[in-house]
Amino acid sequence: MLKNLSSLEHKAGDKIYHFICDTDSPLNDVKDALFQFLKFVGQVEDTVKAQQEKMKAEADSQPKPQEEAPKTE
Repeated sequence: MLKNLSSLEHKAGDKIYHFICDTDSPLNDVKDALFQFLKFVGQVEDTVKAQQEKMKAEADSQPKPQEEAPKTE
C-alpha cells in the first residue's frame, strides 16, 4: 500500500524534529495531535521538576557535617 504523507520539519539546536501526518488530515485533528504532544511534554517536565525538588529537599534535610575548629598547638 502506498500513501502520501505530509511532513513538517524543524531544526532546534543540533537536532531535527519531524511531524508526519496524512495529507488529508483535518487541521482540527492536526492541532489536537500537536496539543496532546505538548501536554505530554509538559507532564514530563512537571515530573522532572518534582523529582528535582524532592531531591533538593532531601539534601537540605540531611545533617551537614560540622567543620572542625582549627587545632592550635
